[in-house]
Amino acid sequence: MASAASTTVWSRNRAAQASEGRVISWPSRVVQLPPDDDDHKPPVITAVRVHRGGQWLATAGDDHHVRVWSLADGKLVHKLTGHTDWVRTIDYSPDGRILASAGNDRRIIFWDAVTGQQLDVLGTHQAAIAALRFSREGRQLAAVGFEESALIYDVAKKRLTARLLAPCQDMRAITFSDDDQLLAVGGRCGTIRLFGMPQGELLRDIPAHRQRIRAIAFSSDGSYVASSGEDRQIHVAPLGNGQGYNLPPRPAKVLALAFCGPQQLATAGSDNQIHLWDVATKEEIGLLRGHTGSVAALECRDKVLVSAGYDTTVRIWDVGDQVAGRKTENPGRVGVRPDGAVPRAR
Repeated sequence: MASAASTTVWSRNRAAQASEGRVISWPSRVVQLPPDDDDHKPPVITAVRVHRGGQWLATAGDDHHVRVWSLADGKLVHKLTGHTDWVRTIDYSPDGRILASAGNDRRIIFWDAVTGQQLDVLGTHQAAIAALRFSREGRQLAAVGFEESALIYDVAKKRLTARLLAPCQDMRAITFSDDDQLLAVGGRCGTIRLFGMPQGELLRDIPAHRQRIRAIAFSSDGSYVASSGEDRQIHVAPLGNGQGYNLPPRPAKVLALAFCGPQQLATAGSDNQIHLWDVATKEEIGLLRGHTGSVAALECRDKVLVSAGYDTTVRIWDVGDQVAGRKTENPGRVGVRPDGAVPRAR
């Protein structure tokens, strides 16, 4: 458990509405990470994941630790120590039992998600690991990093079962589709490579960006795969018929993205803001403000959008019914209830 010395600022905040009407007001809670014991400053956060049961939030970053927080009150539950360098990526298994982490020390560590106990270490890899994700049914774990391979692990046997040829070295993003039929990877060359799973056959390459890809996400209904990167573009590729396209550009590197519904996409990056999009209409439908540094990580689960980044804070935004679970054929407006009322902070 966390020591008494580990303190958290847990506050509530509402983004101010701007005169142009684009900035929207979602209630949010803020976790300010405490200063690190060694250098007396809070760590930068570059990875966030919400437990499948919704009770915990895990964060990781440049201080070599993984922290687990209570979503209910913002208290630190565990501080996991085992990595010896920057922890770049984390993920919870679908059954909620395992928290996996990896980063610059080239190791994947499995933690007991409930107790925080270290369970297993999956070897020392050839290069740093930038991203990992469990498959939706939890049998496979996929990882990429600074080598030209996507690594596929059998979770139960804890062994490497396949190396899939990536489109280039310096891979930064990997994710499974919701039905586990597709695996998408991307990195320095700007190409999204799609594999058919679980066999790992190469399906196609999508030339999406001119510079490094930093994030990839599938929509929950399997209609789209979206990507973002250092060329300041957000690319959306329909997985059925239709050509891929870019959303209107914004003057910032896009470091993170997450679908909050079948066609609602949240993106964030070096402008310290979260942009909300309807990928079908290609319109920006909302803007969340509050961070004071680059936003490097996003996740949307159920009725919660979590953001974190270089300002050493985590923000938990209450999405509500206006996005979570809403029907695609009646999209309405993100951040505003169907009756037009703006949700109030509790």
